[in-house]
Amino acid sequence: MKQKKGFTPSQSKKQSQNKIGKQQLFYTEDFKLKIVNEVLSGKLNKHQAQQIYGIKGNATILYWIRQSQGLKGYEKIEMPIANFATMKQNISDKKLEQENAELKELLRVAELRADLWQHAIEIAEKKFGINIKKKFTAKPSTVLNNKDNKKK
Repeated sequence: MKQKKGFTPSQSKKQSQNKIGKQQLFYTEDFKLKIVNEVLSGKLNKHQAQQIYGIKGNATILYWIRQSQGLKGYEKIEMPIANFATMKQNISDKKLEQENAELKELLRVAELRADLWQHAIEIAEKKFGINIKKKFTAKPSTVLNNKDNKKK
């Protein structure tokens, strides 16, 4: 098995014999903290750490991680119950914010387009010397009046 630099087996574990004859290993706190930090930082996953450092037991590292987080090793972390009404409201709020942003962008584009047309009309009026803008106070032309009279 590979051994990681920095810790020799004598520094990291102590062995004791129990009555049945199995060896029980006791790991130093420094060694446990080093393993926990490597796993939590993402340098190693739990299984890699077990193989590299020769740690037996599938839940040993998980137990150490829970101890380092202030839990007893066998306690489960309580997960809050999902509040679906709040989640749905958050999703609805995000959709409304997105729609609002899209509408603001469309309004900005429409205003730019209107300014462009206004500027184009002003340039055409200056260049050709004619009034293009509609004047609301102007009377209808006589041609239109004659057509209206014929229809009656």
